[in-house]
Amino acid sequence: MIIDLVYGTRPNLIKAAALYLAWQEKRDDLPFILRLIDTGQHWDLALSEGLRHSLGLPAPEIRFGIGQPGNNRHTLIQNADDAYWRMLAQSPAQATIVIGDVNGSLGVAHAAKRNSVYLIHLEAGLRGGFDAVAEEANRTEIDSLCDMHWAPDEAAVNNLHNEGINAKGIHNVGNIVIDAMLRFGESTTAILSSSTQTGSVLLTLHRAENIDNLVRMSSIIDAIIDLARETPIIWPLHPRAQGALAQSGLWRRIRNAENIKIVAPMLYPDFLAVLVAARYVITDSGGMIDECAWLGKAGCILRPTTERASALDASALELCEPADLIQTTTNLTARIAPPVPFRPAGWDGKAAIRMLDTLIALAR
Repeated sequence: MIIDLVYGTRPNLIKAAALYLAWQEKRDDLPFILRLIDTGQHWDLALSEGLRHSLGLPAPEIRFGIGQPGNNRHTLIQNADDAYWRMLAQSPAQATIVIGDVNGSLGVAHAAKRNSVYLIHLEAGLRGGFDAVAEEANRTEIDSLCDMHWAPDEAAVNNLHNEGINAKGIHNVGNIVIDAMLRFGESTTAILSSSTQTGSVLLTLHRAENIDNLVRMSSIIDAIIDLARETPIIWPLHPRAQGALAQSGLWRRIRNAENIKIVAPMLYPDFLAVLVAARYVITDSGGMIDECAWLGKAGCILRPTTERASALDASALELCEPADLIQTTTNLTARIAPPVPFRPAGWDGKAAIRMLDTLIALAR
């Protein structure tokens, strides 16, 4: 039995690697083959090939190359759909695993469904309400198409039940993000931020709602420059953010600011080391909410709401608008008690094993 495991963006490559390497360690005893497919939604080498090599992930069976500069959401979805349709015609699969809420995952899901391929969603059931409209639309539609739903927690399971998804296909397998942290972070994840942290602030930005909105991005840059007068900031710059800064003219304001260290996108193990040592984080990443919650790391989430509400509610993470960033960070640093790590059932580094168990049952 051939099961395609599809990725195409940096976060999903990391999650795919955690699952694939767990399969690889047991492959001789498993009744199926995982076949890697890269949609190429992230075309930057640092976000794709460099990262893949650093994680020890083999080269994919094929790369679709859908992520060319300037491609909009509709084009990315259609390109992924067309490319996977052609691949299935030449080399069929019995099941397909898509990850998260990205455009490439939805396009592949469309093609799989039209070919009557059994469809599985990794990170099913996450819902953010009105936040990130495109991503919310993607994740909801993918769940409506799928036959099996791998939910990361009980809240996601409840979301699926509330939407009328067949309970037989819903599996609370746990959080693959934690598997990736424990597998690729090595000793760094043993250092919990419940101990005193005196390092830099870690900043990441990539969401369209922030970087494509000039007024919002300008407000973020103003706040970051002010914060850097008191605390060093490390900013691994996403190519999308770099392009937005250059096109808007904001790059001139940030490049020479004191105490702000702008670096290229980091390999994941290196990023985890910086995250663990960080005093707190400022981010718009969904995956970092889970990472920070598990570590007990405080931070500001530059979003109006999030699909990871359970982790947010149980952690020292605060949703924050750009205008409130300085006050929110002041409140975080004034905390007397250190944050408590959030480690619910299934956030144990064994989510990939539970996923493999569901695939064994499917193959038989």
